[in-house]
Amino acid sequence: MYDLHAHILPGVDDGAKTIAESLDIAREAYNHGTRHMLATPHRKDVTENWSIQHIDTLIDKLNREINAIGIDLTIYRGMENHLDIDLPDEITNGRALPINDSRYILIELPFFGMPTYVEEVLHEIKAKHFVPVLAHPERIEMFQMDLELLASFTNLGMLTQITAGSIVGTFGPKVKSLTLEILRRGLVNIIASDTHSPAGLRSPNLIDGLRRAEKVLGIEDASYMVTSNPKYIFNNQSFKVDN
Repeated sequence: MYDLHAHILPGVDDGAKTIAESLDIAREAYNHGTRHMLATPHRKDVTENWSIQHIDTLIDKLNREINAIGIDLTIYRGMENHLDIDLPDEITNGRALPINDSRYILIELPFFGMPTYVEEVLHEIKAKHFVPVLAHPERIEMFQMDLELLASFTNLGMLTQITAGSIVGTFGPKVKSLTLEILRRGLVNIIASDTHSPAGLRSPNLIDGLRRAEKVLGIEDASYMVTSNPKYIFNNQSFKVDN
C-alpha cells in the first residue's frame, strides 16, 4: 500500500520527535502492509524553522536507517502545504513541495472559516499545471458546512485524501458520519494515515479504515484508494476520476 500523508520525519513538526520514533512508525506501517510512504512535514514548520535541504537530508538518513533494520518501506519527499495567498509563489520558488516531484500537490485548507482567497489560490495553482490533492476534507469546516463545495472542487479535477482514522471514528462521530457520506458520494480518491506517532489515534495503520471503507464501496474500489490511485500520483501519471 501507499500512504500519501505522514508526519514521520523526526523533530520537524508535531509528528515524530526522534529517529527512533520515526523507525517505530515505519515498522508499524510495514506491519500493516504499507510499502511506500510520503513524508509530509508542514510547510510553515519547514520554511520558518528548517529548510528543504534539511528535509532531504532527513529523508535520506531515514531511508538508510529503515533499510538497515530490514524494513521494506521507502520514504518519499512531499509536504503538507497549508493554503494561503503565498502558496502559488512558494510552489514556484521551490519552498512548497509537490508529491514526489510530481504535478500533484497535497494542500491543507484552513480548518475554520473560508477566507475569500481560497478558490482564487486553488485556481492559480491549477493554472500552474499542478493538481491539488485536498488533505482530510472531512475535518475542514467549510466542507462540513457545505459538502457541495467539495463536490465543485472535485468536478474541477481536484483530488481528495481522507484520513483512515476518520472512517472509524477517531475524530468523533460528526467527522465519521461526514467521511462515510463523502465516500458514498464518490468524492474520495485517496485514503492515507496522517500518522504522527507509531501507536494510538495517529498511528500509520491504514487497515482499519480500509476495511470500513470496503463496507461502503466494496473491496475493489476501496483498495484503489491505497494502491492504484496513490501509485499513479507517485509516478506522476493520470488516472480517471469518477464523480
